[in-house]
Order: sequence, then structure tokens, then C-alpha cells
Amino acid sequence: MASDKNPTAVQIGQRIKQARKMAGFDSAAQLLAKIPDWGTGRLGNYEAGISVPSPDDIKIIAKKTGSSPCWIMFGLGPIRSTGRDQQAIRHQNFEYIFDNCKNQRGVLPKFLKAIGLSRQKADEYINNPFLTIADRIARKCEKFYKKPNGWLDEQHVESDPVCAAFPEDMRQVMEIYSGLSDDERKRFLRIAEAFEDE
Repeated sequence: MASDKNPTAVQIGQRIKQARKMAGFDSAAQLLAKIPDWGTGRLGNYEAGISVPSPDDIKIIAKKTGSSPCWIMFGLGPIRSTGRDQQAIRHQNFEYIFDNCKNQRGVLPKFLKAIGLSRQKADEYINNPFLTIADRIARKCEKFYKKPNGWLDEQHVESDPVCAAFPEDMRQVMEIYSGLSDDERKRFLRIAEAFEDE
């Protein structure tokens, strides 16, 4: 029964399935063909959340799908092994805005109306980081949240779960940098480099 499954195993399984599809493998059998040492049920059990893959198996799946082992295991950090692509960043920032709106009484319906999405469609974006967030939606999100054009396409400390593990003073510096213009960032870096040279 699904209710007897380990919730962590189910979440890892969902990410494995998403990673497989992102890599262009429409079926588990197509990915299994790239891992000849595995039996036919192994990947299926992982995707179904029946069993939790070992760290070594996570690495194999990540390598074959071009995904990050950390993301497959924990749902944190870059989705792709080569770093964050634009859609991954947009997804993270969209989820951040969505959650903030949801936590304020009466704001979420206004947000959804402003960006032209139903609650069901917004949930699809939240639950599937590979669902493309179009430019039109990205710009409407920024306008509603009073952010400059392109904000949804950049990483921000406040919306990045990986940064939650950083020391507070480091997060503060990163938040300051994140909110600066290009010219201000250059000045900020010159000041930081002056400290380094002392």
C-alpha cells in the first residue's frame, strides 16, 4: 500500500523519475539500458518509492541523467550537475513568491489573477521543476512582487534553500550583494578586495 511507503523514499523516487524524463528517457527501461549491471526491478522500485537507493546508486543515476546527486537525494542545490539552468532558478524563485503570497491572507488569489494562472496550474509549476515557466509569466511575477525585470532569472539568497545552511553573517553579505545594481556590485567587490589585500 502507498501509505506504508517511506515518505523520503517516495520523494527521492519522484526526483529520480523527473531526472530520467529531463534526460530524455521516456521509460525506466530506456535508462536501464544505460545501466547494464542493474536488474529490471531495481530502478522501478526506486521510482515507486519502494526502496531507497544507496549513495553509490544515486551517483550512477545522477551521472546517467546529468543531474545533481545532492538534488536527487535531498531536493536541494542545483538540479543539473553542471549548475543551475534558468528554469531551475525560475522555479525556485516562483515557489518563493508563491509561498510568501500563500502566507498572507487574501494575497494568493490576487497573485494568481495577476499572472493569469489557476491554482491547479500554479501547483503544477510548484510540483514539477522541469515545467517551463514562460517569460510572460516570469515578468508578471516580478511586476506583482515589485521586483525588477530579470529578478526571477537570478539566484537570491532569501529564496535559495542551500543558503539556509550558511552562517548568518555570510547570508547577510550575500543578501546585500544580491540587492545591488551591476555598478554597485562592482564597487562592493572592490571594497571587499581592499580588505583582502590588507
